[in-house]
Amino acid sequence: MFRFSDLSLIESNLIRYFLFQCLIAVLCLQSCAPKAFLINQPKLVSLYFDKKIVKLEKNDDSSLRIQRKTMRTKIEYGFGIIMEEADRIIDIDYNKGIKKYKKAYDLFQDSKLKGISILAEKHPDFEQWLRGELDIDFSKDDVNDLYWLAAAYGGAISSSRANPHELVHLPRVGRLLNKCINLEPNWNSGALYSAKMSFITTKSDLSPQMLRDSLDYYFNKAIDLSNGMDAGPYLSYAESVHKLFQEKNKFINKLNHVIDMDNISGGDYELTNLIAKRRAKWLLSNIDNYFIE
Repeated sequence: MFRFSDLSLIESNLIRYFLFQCLIAVLCLQSCAPKAFLINQPKLVSLYFDKKIVKLEKNDDSSLRIQRKTMRTKIEYGFGIIMEEADRIIDIDYNKGIKKYKKAYDLFQDSKLKGISILAEKHPDFEQWLRGELDIDFSKDDVNDLYWLAAAYGGAISSSRANPHELVHLPRVGRLLNKCINLEPNWNSGALYSAKMSFITTKSDLSPQMLRDSLDYYFNKAIDLSNGMDAGPYLSYAESVHKLFQEKNKFINKLNHVIDMDNISGGDYELTNLIAKRRAKWLLSNIDNYFIE
């Protein structure tokens, strides 16, 4: 019997896709340095983000541009650096891992408030829409703000270690992502479908077969829109499907596929694939923790 509400499942699935997107943004900020080097230098990038956030918060400019930049920077930092570190060390040093989750949680909470404020400025009834109380005529211009608010909610749920007070907001993540897909389904080369893959595994009302069919649908959409060049969906499928359904051999094969994928220097998915390869190797090194034999 599958336990879809399992704590570790909810955490890993909510952070997985947003993590890749935010790590990409982190590395792009330092494009003059070797990308593989920066991936392995979280302390260096953490220092950069700490300083950047302080600078942004001291900025007297309260324009939407600065608000969006502050929100996105906090989400990028929380997912791309802090949560990734916490994910790797929680089983080695529990107290240190919990402190990192708490730091990320505070960033996501701030980002949630900022994201709601940004959207409410354009749509005064936005909070009512978020609660499912009314409809709003959104436009494609809203997709970016809706997506990053979904990321903030997902981050808060994950970094809270599935606190019930945060888990009740899971439907909001789905509502935000669904609206994005309705407005602009091909946004960011399949990014929304990859995000839906991670979200759908948290739904407790799906039978195992319905869950798998849904994941297959979103996976195929993500692969089609990226022309199979993005390693992220393959990695997400391995964790969302093969690990969940205890398909060890398929899990290994999917991760090896990620590791063996060509990585074109300067290509659209160079950073995504570097990050995916690194995580795939780490998952393989911890494989005994995921499967019961």
